[in-house]
Amino acid sequence: MIPTVDQALRDLLRKRLPDGTAVLLAVPDGGQPAVSLTLFGLRDDARGRSAGWDDVRAADGTLLGRRPPTRRYELSYVVQAHAADPETEHDLLGQALIALTDEDTGLDLKIGAAMPSELGFPPRASFVLTVNAAYVPPVDTELAKPADEMHLGVARTVRPPAAPVNGKTWARKRIEEAE
Repeated sequence: MIPTVDQALRDLLRKRLPDGTAVLLAVPDGGQPAVSLTLFGLRDDARGRSAGWDDVRAADGTLLGRRPPTRRYELSYVVQAHAADPETEHDLLGQALIALTDEDTGLDLKIGAAMPSELGFPPRASFVLTVNAAYVPPVDTELAKPADEMHLGVARTVRPPAAPVNGKTWARKRIEEAE
């Protein structure tokens, strides 16, 4: 799931940043203008967790498998701009901010409240971005064979009826499971 989110962010930025701007998962070592994404935090998002397993069915209703609950995680990145001068860094960072927060990204993104320098990153043009990503577990297809037949029956109990309580009598019944 993390590589998928990394790639989605890089693709999104590459489409919207000026040609020749590198989009990296590490701090660049050259003088080329770049935007870097540094993953620094990962949290389980229990609020976005499904409650139970889901049935996966064919078009005719046949049970194909069961899927465990989807889990959600919050991935936090420091987004930094790197260029030869502060003006270019600020311009790149502004373009990255617009690219990542535009409404049509399809990603669940939010800008963090903490400043990257408060997190130990060197002071530079940057912001914190948090992505809420889902992990959808694979479908479990190892299912028990469906029952061939089922028999239900109702029978009177062999115990004597209970004594009336406040003038009311109750008929006891028992459900028996046949083998």
